[in-house]
Amino acid sequence: MAGDMPLTVVIADDSAPVAEMLIELVTVPGRIEVVGVADTQAAAVDAIRRLRPDVVVLDLQLKTGSGTEVIRAVRAQPDLASTRIFVTSNHTSPQLRAGCIQLGAEAYFDKVKELGELGEALARLAHGKAGAA
Repeated sequence: MAGDMPLTVVIADDSAPVAEMLIELVTVPGRIEVVGVADTQAAAVDAIRRLRPDVVVLDLQLKTGSGTEVIRAVRAQPDLASTRIFVTSNHTSPQLRAGCIQLGAEAYFDKVKELGELGEALARLAHGKAGAA
């Protein structure tokens, strides 16, 4: 039954400690499962293509490449159209936020002030998925 499948997440962040913190924040056993972690643009795009997660939690600054390029790569692939992209960043520029949304990110979360909201957004998605038949 499709409603019994957990929400799958790939986390792409250049900082291993931040990625670990995000894993702890978003994982809900049986409901939200982190299926991949990447720290570069190429690794993120590869993980998304291979694992086809429901959601990507994407930092804009990766070890190599930019999160905006990951958004472009994902949105260029019609078979990944349903993948939701949630950007996380320390940069709070309204223009950067609007630019990411325009490129195809669903949401943009300030890592300092809005990570609780990220967790809530994922919980709502997981609840909706669990309710789907």
